[in-house]
Amino acid sequence: MAASKWHSLTIASAVAFSGFSAVHLIDDFLAGVPREFNLSVPLTELLALAYMMALVGLIAAASRQSPTGYLGLAVAGSLIGLAQFMKSIPEILQPGPWRLGLSSEVFALGLTISAVLLTMFSILAWRTTRGQ
Repeated sequence: MAASKWHSLTIASAVAFSGFSAVHLIDDFLAGVPREFNLSVPLTELLALAYMMALVGLIAAASRQSPTGYLGLAVAGSLIGLAQFMKSIPEILQPGPWRLGLSSEVFALGLTISAVLLTMFSILAWRTTRGQ
């Protein structure tokens, strides 16, 4: 099956999304975010591991033009994007520096933008692949 015109954009946005996710997770740890949710360090590490393994699996599936992989990436992007719009973006817009300053803000915005792009491109790739 020939790749849809959305396939490469989906994979590229998924790679960007995974990079920003990893850095944002580290930033969350440094800022003490797990404590805000009363999560222990071991549980938080386990959740981070499960998240990253699932994300890599979805990227692998999507790289083989799997409709399930595309749909999974769309769900991941939309959930993280929603979380960013509900928590991080309002915090960033408050006066003063956010977390560790400019680097934290850049990585949070990068995650938000890559999540939106991932959702959009994955849905388009999924629709195209599903129709073939």
